[in-house]
Amino acid sequence: MDVYEAIYTTRAMRRLSPEPVPEELLPKLFDAAIRGPNSGNTQLFRFITVTDAAMKKQIQEIYRECLTELNATKYAGAQEKVNEGDPDDPDVAQTIKIDKSAQWLANNLDTAPMLIFVFGKEGGETTTFPCLWNLCLAARSEGLGTSITTLLKLQKQRVEDLMKMPRDSIWNMHAMIPIGFPTGKWGVPNRQPAEEAVFSESWGEPVGWSVPEPLWGYE
Repeated sequence: MDVYEAIYTTRAMRRLSPEPVPEELLPKLFDAAIRGPNSGNTQLFRFITVTDAAMKKQIQEIYRECLTELNATKYAGAQEKVNEGDPDDPDVAQTIKIDKSAQWLANNLDTAPMLIFVFGKEGGETTTFPCLWNLCLAARSEGLGTSITTLLKLQKQRVEDLMKMPRDSIWNMHAMIPIGFPTGKWGVPNRQPAEEAVFSESWGEPVGWSVPEPLWGYE
C-alpha cells in the first residue's frame, strides 16, 4: 500500500466485526509498532492484547462509565448540541455523527475481537504514541480498522488492576486500541484546510500556500 494512501485513509474505525484478527498478522503488526521513534531508544513501551470475552465485557462496562462521566462534564456542551441543536445545521449534524460513533463504541466495545493496551512511563507518550500510530498504519495495510482512545485513563487504576498490573512499577496505561475488520468503508476524513492549522514564523501569521482539496484522492 502506498504510504500516502495509508496516511490519508487510516481514520478512526470504531464499528468492527467480531471476526478474529488473524493470529499470523500479530507479529507483523507489533514488529511494525516497535519500530516507532522513541526517546533515547529506551524502548519504554509494553503492550497487552485482550481477547477474552469476560475481560472485554468488564472493560466495556468501565469504558461506558468513563464516557458517561465525560459527557456530563467536559463534553457537556457537545451533548447539549446533540440533544437540542438543529440537525439540519452541518456543524450540529457532524457533532451528532461523532457522538453516535462514540456511543456505539462505548456500548459495543466488547464485540471488538481484540483490545490492545499500551503502557509506558508516566509522561512518556512521546515514546508510546509513535508506536501506536505505526501499529494503526500497519493494521490499515492489512485491512484492519483501529481507533486510539485514552478514555479509560479516567478509571486507570481499575483497568490496570483488572489486568493484574503491579502497582509499584514504572508502567502506566497510556491508551487502548480496539482492532478488527471494519464494518464501514475506508475513506479520507473531512478536515479543515491545512493552511488554517499552520502559522508562519509566529502565532496567527498565515502561510503562503493553501490546500483547498485533499492532495491524495480515494476512490
